[in-house]
Amino acid sequence: MIHIVTDATTDFPKQFYEKDFTVLPMGFMLDDEDFDGESKTLSAKEFYDFMRAGRKTNTRMVDEATILKYVEPLLKEGKDVLYVVFSSGLSGTYDNAVRVFKELHEKYPSCKLAAVDSYNASMGEGLLVWYTLKKRAEGASFEELCKYVEDTQAHLCSYFTVDDLKHLARLGRVTKTAAFIGSLANIKPVLYVNTRGKLIPIGKVVSRRKSLKALVDKMEEKMLPASEQKKIFIGHGDCYDDAVYVKDEIEKRFGLDCVVIDFIGPVIGAHAGAGVVALFFLGTDKVEKNDTQAD
Repeated sequence: MIHIVTDATTDFPKQFYEKDFTVLPMGFMLDDEDFDGESKTLSAKEFYDFMRAGRKTNTRMVDEATILKYVEPLLKEGKDVLYVVFSSGLSGTYDNAVRVFKELHEKYPSCKLAAVDSYNASMGEGLLVWYTLKKRAEGASFEELCKYVEDTQAHLCSYFTVDDLKHLARLGRVTKTAAFIGSLANIKPVLYVNTRGKLIPIGKVVSRRKSLKALVDKMEEKMLPASEQKKIFIGHGDCYDDAVYVKDEIEKRFGLDCVVIDFIGPVIGAHAGAGVVALFFLGTDKVEKNDTQAD
């Protein structure tokens, strides 16, 4: 039996949870109050209300102890474990997973273990997990599944816009210069997750509505044929109507009815801020010509 593990940064919709699937908790903070994402947490709506009220946020990676706590019992049951991990371009979680899996492999040599870098975040990572679960249901072997994740992540496109870049800049996800430029004259930035799993600003427009339309424009430019889009995810930071606008644009342009809307949770929301809208789909590649940090 292959057990698939991922982490809370997937913002994976609860409706798609299934047997032999685990989401590892990730902690976050509001001011000096600590939430472990497990015994103490908040709903996404509560979290964004606190953000709007001015409380400062921060997050932490999945540590080695948490990975060990959740994965070792699975190996004791004789299961093989595939961990689809939060982008190494944004967190040290992947490095922690590799170290823990090396130790566990020595302890449980008869079990198969793999930690695969998603090079993605939020529901982009989540959409990769959705396709992985689908592939497992089709009967893929452990080795086939690992290769599938590696191949598919290269086509998992993530484009998003935020109300401003201050949260991303404060936590070091984009430069302060980019944040300053983005704050001028109601400029709304368009960003994406590149081949190295980093968040990169690639454009800016003058209004919120145009920034939402720009996400769909990028999908039109990059998407694989509509027949290959089994699911499209849209995540939002407590701005549901904006997410619906993006969904309606997708349905109008491409005739697709496989769009799922859900909250971006506190861990990713702490960096992106209230008002973030993100679009995730399968594309030809994850390369933007104006990205100086791409491979």
